[in-house]
Amino acid sequence: MYRTNEDIARKIYRALKTPSDDNTRTDPIIAFHFRNRGDYLMMRCNKSPEISIKGKDQIAGEVKFFAYSDFSDFHEDDVLFRLKDEIELIELYRNSAIEARTFKSWEEFTTWLGSLDENGVQISLKLPCLVYAAVRGQLPSMQNFIVEAIKKALKDGNEA
Repeated sequence: MYRTNEDIARKIYRALKTPSDDNTRTDPIIAFHFRNRGDYLMMRCNKSPEISIKGKDQIAGEVKFFAYSDFSDFHEDDVLFRLKDEIELIELYRNSAIEARTFKSWEEFTTWLGSLDENGVQISLKLPCLVYAAVRGQLPSMQNFIVEAIKKALKDGNEA
């Protein structure tokens, strides 16, 4: 089902990123931890997935070269798939609107992947971003008009 890093990254990126979020610092990030290996893999899920290696005691921002890691016998394009049976933990890091999640196995992770909607995050999360993008910079301030209309609708709904 999932055969490449791109398959995984594209599915997660399209399902979890809001349409107006073009900031690469809010791309989903997944960590893959393996039995009997001190190093772990991190994947930044975007249009061109980035695989990096973190050592057990490395600080944020530091990464290892494949040649000096526990994965030196592998290539970044296939390491996940060759070692998927050794995975003991997969972490989706909390980032922007993305909630943290953990998975105990490759099977649990791929089941979750299969449940994702590639059409993106729920419309309830998308709609405010789309509305804001549509009215940003228009005069008079459409943002204030929309905010006041929503507040009124919520207030009227609570009084009913």
